[in-house]
Amino acid sequence: MKKQFSILVVSIAIVGLTLSLVGATSVSKAAPNEGLSKPIPATDVKIIKKVFLPEKGEPKGKPATPPGKEKNGGPAATGDLGTSATGTKYAIVIGICNYPGTSHDICWSDGDSLNMYKALTTLYGYSPENIYLLRDMVSLNTEPYYDPEGVTDSPASIQKIEGAISQIEGKGIMEGDEIVFFFSGHGADGIARDNDKEVRDEGVVTYDEQTGELYVIWDGQLRDRFSETIGKKTTRIVFVFDTCLAGGMNDVAADGRVVNMATEETQVAYVYSKGDSATGEPGEGVFSHFFVNEGMLQGLADVYKHGIDDRNDATLGEDVVVEEAFDYANVIIPTIWKRQDPVISDKFENDLLL
Repeated sequence: MKKQFSILVVSIAIVGLTLSLVGATSVSKAAPNEGLSKPIPATDVKIIKKVFLPEKGEPKGKPATPPGKEKNGGPAATGDLGTSATGTKYAIVIGICNYPGTSHDICWSDGDSLNMYKALTTLYGYSPENIYLLRDMVSLNTEPYYDPEGVTDSPASIQKIEGAISQIEGKGIMEGDEIVFFFSGHGADGIARDNDKEVRDEGVVTYDEQTGELYVIWDGQLRDRFSETIGKKTTRIVFVFDTCLAGGMNDVAADGRVVNMATEETQVAYVYSKGDSATGEPGEGVFSHFFVNEGMLQGLADVYKHGIDDRNDATLGEDVVVEEAFDYANVIIPTIWKRQDPVISDKFENDLLL
């Protein structure tokens, strides 16, 4: 059985910026089934930026505690493999380092989404045609462009995000299909009526490609959006949020789902690397670096041998389950970055292998 964790949320001071955003003028209740691109009016909206600590630099060595021995009541991984996906695997992979203007830019180009795309296609059997890779911001109303690895992607606007969900729905989701929703970028909070009981809500920050304005997707909107066609057909959904305040995105939690959150509800998320435009190296967030890059791609999170007959650990990291990747990140991050504590909501039976 999956362990249940009780999570203590510690309030800390966070630095935010109150902005004029799409729909941030008044408060009204969201109408159902309008999609993510229908803004929810909200007040007191704050963008909480990721933090880069140059004095930390890149970590020198790893903490002594081995992967799988973390706080929050014990490791998330059980060592027992849950059911495998029997249908088609789909993913919406979003990474934003380059926002409209310059004041909200995180790094010169996002690498978190590229690493997640690489993990899904090289380790977990995802077909590129079923992955919607949405990265950064390009000139408004342009055609999809190519990243340095030669993978076709599109700008990470609210229109493209909503369009990706609609296209997956249009392919005919069935029981046994698997969905991954990955987001790396800024977080936000505010007073928004997104059909829950919270006074203040959390969200992830994208932008409107028609106006260039920042756009908040509230956690209640994502909950409702994934409870429509997709949530009625399959319960096998994995969310990953590498943002500030990520722990507040738990409205999307439901049976059969694993929600991986980079921070507790009141914490900021850190930047691992800003990247280097001269060498072509994109930047990374701290959580995504350890969860995806080291944990999955480098196979460092692999603690249990899950006995996959057709894989048999022949390739490094290919049987790293979602919970192992989380455990690996959750050991290292609070040791080096003292005020970032990852959180998981795991309502999948045993371990989920993508």
